[in-house]
Amino acid sequence: MLAKSNIQKGRRFENYIAKEITLAGLGKATREIGSGSGTRKGDIACNLPFLLEVKNQKTVNFLASLDQSVKQAEQGNFDRDKWALITRDPRYPEFDRVYATIDFWEFLKLLRKDKEPKIKQPDRQVAWQLKTLISSAKTVLKELEK
Repeated sequence: MLAKSNIQKGRRFENYIAKEITLAGLGKATREIGSGSGTRKGDIACNLPFLLEVKNQKTVNFLASLDQSVKQAEQGNFDRDKWALITRDPRYPEFDRVYATIDFWEFLKLLRKDKEPKIKQPDRQVAWQLKTLISSAKTVLKELEK
């Protein structure tokens, strides 16, 4: 059984992470009641595509925490690779250094998605259509100004 102060420490970190997700503009995030012990798995309820497991431990047991994250992602109707383990470095003041660990292949997908151009270079036909559209819009604007 965890000491009351350890439970409070975990809740405090979960609330902090939920608040930071919300402040980052990624939608409303809240601490999951029961920290994922019920039917809804994960420690944070939010609209991110990852199950979030949050750990605020004095002694970090990294592999056990990873196993818990993967297991809960499988049980919680998430893609088994869509999990994130969020930990803080206990060697520094609380919440000073916070880290997220994700599956390497999911990490590569995120990087690939970020690298994709927002607007691809139009081909010759699309470029001509855009020029025609701009010309037509200018003609309409001139007519409206009369």
